[in-house]
Amino acid sequence: MTLAERDGAPTGQQDAVRHFVLQTEALDLESTLDGGQAFRWWRVSGDGESAVYDGVIGSTALRISELGDALDPQAGTPAQDVALRQAQDGGHVDIKVEVRSELVPEGLEHAVADYLGIGPGPKTSISELRVRFADDPCIGPAITGFPGLRLLRQDPWECLVSFICSSTSNIPRIKLNVGSVAREIGSRVGLGDADYCFPAPKAVAAAGEQKLRDLGLGFRAKYVIPAAEAVASGKLDLAALRETPFYEARAALVGLTGVGEKIADCVMAFSLDKAEAFPVDRHIRRALERWYGLPEGTNNSNAAEFARERFGNFGAVAQQYMFHRERLSQRAKWGGDHVGHALPEDRL
Repeated sequence: MTLAERDGAPTGQQDAVRHFVLQTEALDLESTLDGGQAFRWWRVSGDGESAVYDGVIGSTALRISELGDALDPQAGTPAQDVALRQAQDGGHVDIKVEVRSELVPEGLEHAVADYLGIGPGPKTSISELRVRFADDPCIGPAITGFPGLRLLRQDPWECLVSFICSSTSNIPRIKLNVGSVAREIGSRVGLGDADYCFPAPKAVAAAGEQKLRDLGLGFRAKYVIPAAEAVASGKLDLAALRETPFYEARAALVGLTGVGEKIADCVMAFSLDKAEAFPVDRHIRRALERWYGLPEGTNNSNAAEFARERFGNFGAVAQQYMFHRERLSQRAKWGGDHVGHALPEDRL
């Protein structure tokens, strides 16, 4: 990753750069930012245009877009096809990051790269994954067909609340719930409708269960509040879990009211650097049965152990490729524009 471009004054937090460019391997913003890992990114370009997303990382409102060769001249071409062309042309793409907040914190470039999974911090090498699982019946074609999918490294607290909100829900509703919590309890950091930092655990705990119910969280409110209290009091140190062994970290998370293994595995995979985490839902269980012979009727806990044995420390990123492929293949059955997003072999 290189910082390819900067502009603006060189010193001072308020006078810092207003945009910068990250150069990395092929990166599909749509599948990475809006595919079920995170829930506070909003696409601002129309259908058929290059992906442009608004969102907030920490206390900074940002706009992230593709530059140069990433811009697709053919309206309607799926984003993964653009990423595939990037990979075939040498595997590099420029990602422009525009700062939409008044203040620019020091180290923002590295924080954004870290969040996107393209910085120097803990991450799984896509090239290593490609070599290791080239002959895998499910992951091999998915890596080739969707080379721009990345594993995000989010703030653990926001990630935890997001996946508590995911219980018996769907992506649009999760985005609505998490966005409402940020807007009503967090602080404004930009002029956009969704430009709010995610509130600290103490602020969420102080808001109370009824406030969260009023925001539409329903029964999930009674699980968010105990989590907020545990983190605010120091009883649960989320940051420390990044250095904690997998099963110990999972035990700490499932000790929270309303947090099961699937939610814990999502938080560990997308924010706590647990490369072996393997969240299992209906999409993943169906894929494990189809491609790897998982016996029908296997419960989610045993299915996750089955996958960890097979994928080891590639579990989290393998799960994302498997989830993405299965989700798009199921949507392809709906017909229309959905067909073009699936792998060719999944379009029948």
